[in-house]
Amino acid sequence: MSIQFIDMRISLDSQQDSPGVELTSSSQPYRFGDIGLQTAGVSPSNISLVRVTLNAYARLQMALTAAPSIIPNATFTIWRNGTLIFTTTYQKAASQTDMSYEMAAITAVDFPSAAEVQNGLIQYTISVTTNYGVTLGARSFSGIAVAGSNV
Repeated sequence: MSIQFIDMRISLDSQQDSPGVELTSSSQPYRFGDIGLQTAGVSPSNISLVRVTLNAYARLQMALTAAPSIIPNATFTIWRNGTLIFTTTYQKAASQTDMSYEMAAITAVDFPSAAEVQNGLIQYTISVTTNYGVTLGARSFSGIAVAGSNV
């Protein structure tokens, strides 16, 4: 069977860098993306052949540190129906001693179980935390689901 397009969703938290969202080490995880990919239309022969591509973008303003032993970072986590499926940490270069502006682009993939596909909706969320100080500028999250095999 050919590849079956299932769904595509976007979550746009901010289209611009200002005003930003300021995060500190004591901040709760900031959720900037939440999408529900609908899977009700998957053909029965493709239930176990679903694949998802997730993309996120965030502009980061990394703070100056008062303590040289602390290197500011931003940790991004992606959840499927409340289960952690991906985590990565963007770290400011240790040699950078001034304020920096960075672009974080993330691509993650997922292979949901047949049971999750049969539920008809798969919820994906992305959040960010920091160990020091980060201001989030423009940020977005999107996902595409397909099924089938071309072999």
